[in-house]
Amino acid sequence: MGKAMATGFVLLVLVAGVSGCADPAMTAPVMSAQQECERSGGIWRTGFCERSSGGGGY
Repeated sequence: MGKAMATGFVLLVLVAGVSGCADPAMTAPVMSAQQECERSGGIWRTGFCERSSGGGGY
């Protein structure tokens, strides 16, 4: 059983390397400034993010 598992693991690593899944230079996608603004609740204006003030009103 141990030899079968080792063979399966080696094949898995080999397939991942060939398909590009194991590429060490691969990084997570980077959000654009507009996406980050909208994700955080702001409104994207041309070139800047507009966020509402807290509006406490005291």
